[in-house]
Amino acid sequence: MKDHISVCICTYRRNQMLEHLLRKVASQETDDLFDFSVVVVDNDIAGPARETVTLLQEELGLDITYAIEPEQTIPAARNHTLRLSKGNYIGIIDDDEFPPPHWLITMYRAIQTFDVDGTLGPVYPFFLQQPPAWLLKSQFCERPVHRTGTLLEWEQTRTGNVLLKRDVFDKHQLYFDLNCKTSGSDKEFFREAMQLGYRFVAAKEAPVYEIVPPERQTKSYYLRRARIQASNERKFRAPLLRGLARVFAPMKAMVALLVYSLMLPFCVFAGSHVVMKYAEKSLYHLSWLLAMLGIDLAKKRIF
Repeated sequence: MKDHISVCICTYRRNQMLEHLLRKVASQETDDLFDFSVVVVDNDIAGPARETVTLLQEELGLDITYAIEPEQTIPAARNHTLRLSKGNYIGIIDDDEFPPPHWLITMYRAIQTFDVDGTLGPVYPFFLQQPPAWLLKSQFCERPVHRTGTLLEWEQTRTGNVLLKRDVFDKHQLYFDLNCKTSGSDKEFFREAMQLGYRFVAAKEAPVYEIVPPERQTKSYYLRRARIQASNERKFRAPLLRGLARVFAPMKAMVALLVYSLMLPFCVFAGSHVVMKYAEKSLYHLSWLLAMLGIDLAKKRIF
């Protein structure tokens, strides 16, 4: 039987972006190697994406399953898409991203070529308007890009652009951790999967593009993002620390916070992008330390 890919999408009040994404998914090349369908889980109990999905399903002739996940957390929505999926391969892409036509087939071929359990492609920024100079120079929107075939470590993973064999989820009942409410559930998933022996490689030639709207081109946005990411990272990394690492980790964070904070006034002479880099690092380590004291700054996801 021909392989089938379920493209899983979680969405939350981004109807225009979701429409753009679904149109791009509908135009995916397959070379008759596989079929594909789409699962859209709306993380808003009011179901604002229902009409968009229904109209596009009819217009594009695309096989789409739509559902609502009332618990407004990323892992709950992701797990809901997995429950509704029917493919023996699972593709995951965010609702603020869009792929080129060769996306799925490139990811699929990489899995076959390297005989692995999944592939992860790069995510490049797509600015809706000319971004400020400090944002480009700071490279806050850039992510590491790995050569095709690179065997990835769990810290190099995320779910913005992945294709996985369904067995990765089903064989050991491995899903996204509901405790990682605002971020971190993707890395925690891959960490557990790799401990079970699953292998994942990079597919550089299968990028997707993340839309960066004006509201994500502000300094406050990236400072809030650092605060949330650090607090969540501490939550799922702290249990992994053993022995002296449990002492050295907070000491390292305290030293980093002190150094970055002391350097901040001098960064003014190097430009606003340098100020932002050091401010972001300072806030990151502060949030990490506060999380160790039980003060959680990651109450709500904003990215």
